[in-house]
Amino acid sequence: MNGQDETERTRQRGNRTLEVVFALLLVAGIALPYAQAIPWLAENGLDLHRLIDEIFATRISSFFGWDVIVAVVVLLTAVSVDTHLPKGQKALVGLGALLGASVGLPLYLLLRQRNLRRDPP
Repeated sequence: MNGQDETERTRQRGNRTLEVVFALLLVAGIALPYAQAIPWLAENGLDLHRLIDEIFATRISSFFGWDVIVAVVVLLTAVSVDTHLPKGQKALVGLGALLGASVGLPLYLLLRQRNLRRDPP
């Protein structure tokens, strides 16, 4: 066994570990925000006017609202030009991004990392 084989195995383990981390962040990105959103939706329904009013009710909540909006636009832009994701995965990330940046971003990074591991550059 030569050093190059060992280096490759170490890199592969690191890539798989990164995939697990991104998968766990995806779970957290779904569970944590939706633990807040689902009760709000149960109480208010799809009242978009109220939702926007509450998101932008204060300067600090506006900060977070705009932060998420800009993050989703950046994510969608990055995904649209990414050459490591096939069209179907790009569409999946786009749908995930509609659920929020905390869903779309770790999903994108997970899929990209998997694709890079399977087909190294």
